[in-house]
Amino acid sequence: MLTSAAFMLLIGLQGGSTTTLASSEPCSADADAVCHYETAQLCAAPGQPPMQVEIADTPAKRERGLMFRESLADHHGMWFVYQSERPSYAGFWMFNTKLPLDIAYLDQSMTVVKVFTMRPCTSVNPRNCPAYRPGETYWGALEMPAGYFERHGIQQGSQLQQCKTQENNR
Repeated sequence: MLTSAAFMLLIGLQGGSTTTLASSEPCSADADAVCHYETAQLCAAPGQPPMQVEIADTPAKRERGLMFRESLADHHGMWFVYQSERPSYAGFWMFNTKLPLDIAYLDQSMTVVKVFTMRPCTSVNPRNCPAYRPGETYWGALEMPAGYFERHGIQQGSQLQQCKTQENNR
């Protein structure tokens, strides 16, 4: 089992690139830091294409997540990273999220502990949006376009890891 320091090392911010949030709601000057994400590549099984993920590693970035996105390319998603273990009852919801998404909750060793397909919540009241709770403690979560995990064989027990990539020189 990895230590929390080793888990944080896995996020691979070294040599990572940043991406700007593509949302229907423009970022304001005070939210600018929330709109720029470091990126990484995650791999599941040999022969599967790498997943290009934006890293949500601050409370503000995790809160915003994929809200307001109009589209999400295949093999692209968001990796929610926590510095400590999250309780089993702490889940995700789809308030202000326009796209159906798959979510995989990850333990400290990046093993999938639970998978859901989440549907957008159209309510204007966030309290009316269902929460998707894993029922297991977790250290991270991965959101990808709905159906991605089934198409690529990612399920409970699957092991994810950061892909080996060349340094991005810009």
